Amino acid sequence: MPPTGASHRHLADGRDDLLVREEPLLLVVHGQQLLTMRTPGHDEDLTLGFLLGEGIVGAAADIASLRTIEGDATARTVDEVHVTLLRAPDEFVRSRLARTHEIRSSCGVCGLADPQTILEATPPLLPGVPRIERSRIGTLLTALAQRQELFAATGGSHGALVARTDGTVLGSGEDVGRHNALDKAIGMAARAGADFTQCVALLSGRAGYDLVVKCLRVRLPIIVSVSAPSALAFDLCAAAGATLLGFARGTSFEVYCGAERLQP
Repeated sequence: MPPTGASHRHLADGRDDLLVREEPLLLVVHGQQLLTMRTPGHDEDLTLGFLLGEGIVGAAADIASLRTIEGDATARTVDEVHVTLLRAPDEFVRSRLARTHEIRSSCGVCGLADPQTILEATPPLLPGVPRIERSRIGTLLTALAQRQELFAATGGSHGALVARTDGTVLGSGEDVGRHNALDKAIGMAARAGADFTQCVALLSGRAGYDLVVKCLRVRLPIIVSVSAPSALAFDLCAAAGATLLGFARGTSFEVYCGAERLQP
């Protein structure tokens, strides 16, 4: 039985292989439609994480209702998630929704030319807190790998994890899209009541600005990537006072900024 999010395909050489699924999901947020290609599974977590990471809502409590409608292949309809906000969107929220009519990896800055405006209206991080033991990074990397069942089966998915600095995992996600994987992890953690200001995010790939900005918008102060950060991701973390670690493999990693949060 293939894991959720994977499908068998018959290859040219006669073998069967498992491939990651990539299918459309339509989000309808207070009447505004947004389309994404994602790996099916945890669609409500993805939706909640997206709304938080894009600054469309400030907390899960800002959502009045969230309803999933399963698509019908025969009728050629796609899966949908319908969201009603507790309050009608103001001009700021409507502008964010207008910029994200199609969700893709760069959706966090669609229509924005000035990097200084990327984190507009985002509350500042608490300086120097939380602290995390250096040895905990390796433990959390193992926890991330253990939750990448889809990657183990297909080699075609990204993963993300949100945990407290004591190692308690609050949310994780896998998806063909790395931004979707992070949205799923953030959404799951939010439903678990996470205080993101006391948490760390782990990313299975590079730390691009599109992922870093989602973390900073929910006030995740420590970001760990198994690969390299981009220059803009570094600039955003440095300006926000976040801790950014890259090339995290086992017990080793590079500290790009925010070393004061690391304990021996």
